[in-house]
Amino acid sequence: MSHFLDVQELAVRYGSVNALRGVSFHVDQGEIVTLIGSNGAGKTSSLMAISNLIQGTRTGTVTFEGEDITHLSPSKIVKRGISHVPEGRHIFPKLTVEENLIMGTFGAKKYDKSGTAKLLEEIYDMFPRLRERRSQLGGTLSGGEQQMLAIGRGLMFSPKVLMLDEPSLGLAPLVVKEIFELILDIRDRGTTVLLIEQNAGLALQIADRGYVLENGNITLTDTGENLLHNDQVIKAYLGI
Repeated sequence: MSHFLDVQELAVRYGSVNALRGVSFHVDQGEIVTLIGSNGAGKTSSLMAISNLIQGTRTGTVTFEGEDITHLSPSKIVKRGISHVPEGRHIFPKLTVEENLIMGTFGAKKYDKSGTAKLLEEIYDMFPRLRERRSQLGGTLSGGEQQMLAIGRGLMFSPKVLMLDEPSLGLAPLVVKEIFELILDIRDRGTTVLLIEQNAGLALQIADRGYVLENGNITLTDTGENLLHNDQVIKAYLGI
């Protein structure tokens, strides 16, 4: 069976450290799929490898819409339709909110001024707070607003798959709830989501399927609901 995004036998090594040890997972169109695990399990390396941003050694294959994209440059992977919102937001603090969003179209020749304006309106409809702060410098936003800006910028390329790395990191519980509601809205609007998240409980509540990563290996996979009630997951990741 051909999957929308298919990762096979992915291994990543940084010097003598094996971050991933031949993991395989897939994401089908219209899904939210989550990778959960503790720090150092290989979650971020998985996304970095898909985007071909790995600084170490990488083996395995990544296929998207039936095409092998393993060795494409990061910019070409974005143009194929995979957008990566990294951990830590990495917005441009001295640019306005609107300028940050426009940077999300960088390299996309298909967007003229009218096309960019239409995209901005779509993002502002999804993130009303960004509309309110469109002329404000990115560095003056709250943590939650910066996360919304980072996600909004990732959506400016109209991606088919949005990869999110720890979107709840450092945010207050009420803001985290809002971010996860936005992730569901993004999926409902037609964008497939691959989510990396340490807050396993929240991630599994919204995920169609999940994979558990431990020491660079996938040890469990199931529906989000089943993993949420799995005794092993409960003891290791849900703090119950």
